[in-house]
Amino acid sequence: MVNSKVIVKVKGLQIVEETGDSVETVTPGKYYTRNSKHYVTYEDIDDETGVKTKNIIKFNDSFAEVKRSGFMSGKMIFEKGKNNQALHSTPYGDLLMEVLTKDINVVEEKDKINLKIAYELYANNSKISDSEIEIDLSRV
Repeated sequence: MVNSKVIVKVKGLQIVEETGDSVETVTPGKYYTRNSKHYVTYEDIDDETGVKTKNIIKFNDSFAEVKRSGFMSGKMIFEKGKNNQALHSTPYGDLLMEVLTKDINVVEEKDKINLKIAYELYANNSKISDSEIEIDLSRV
């Protein structure tokens, strides 16, 4: 799948006090590899404002980084078993959170890649949610 146009399917799930909330985005993107890491870039559009946010995801079997810039900005780093700080900038202000990565799983097939990340999200030293991100990349 080297240097390919892809369909990016991002599914996010947050579980807060046993109640789940999920979000799904499907959009075109670009995929490439560099220095033994996978990269995917894509844009999504805010449902309320129509403003675009650019996303760059860099990952391998033990590490993932999600960068967003535009209407919603931020950077999250996922390393299995490690705690990392994440800053999210919104039109309403900045939020500093912590991410404890429980698992990262990458499955590569001929024309598809699946990245699944399980993590806990904290703010002010209190756990907010158990969360999952699943990203499916399919060559166009």
